Amino acid sequence: MDDIFYFVDLPGYGYSKMSKKEQEQVGKFIEQYLLVRKEITLIIFLIDIRHSPSENDRLMYNYIISSGLPCLILANKADKIAITKVDDTVKALQKELNPIGDIPILPFSSERKIYKEDVWLFLDNHLKNI
Repeated sequence: MDDIFYFVDLPGYGYSKMSKKEQEQVGKFIEQYLLVRKEITLIIFLIDIRHSPSENDRLMYNYIISSGLPCLILANKADKIAITKVDDTVKALQKELNPIGDIPILPFSSERKIYKEDVWLFLDNHLKNI
């Protein structure tokens, strides 16, 4: 973005139709990428706000934690639940996935672009502090 930073979209694991062998290869690719790229200043980890974290979500979360890299968790698909339930759902996800609260979880909707101002504010603050 303006030659200041780059978003890199790594392959997902969620509901993809990859074979177990392909999933292993993707996992190795992601692991290698995160180990080799010294320029990484933030991992944005997408989860589905409508569901408790899956086993794959937990595995990826634990890997991210073990990498020591800063992380932001985006609880995507926030437009799919009632707006009155978003804050409580984010709090429940925080309690379940990151109870010590050292990794922020923000709601987001890639489809309707709601909550994007909060995400941009977080990213702007993060970039100012690196």
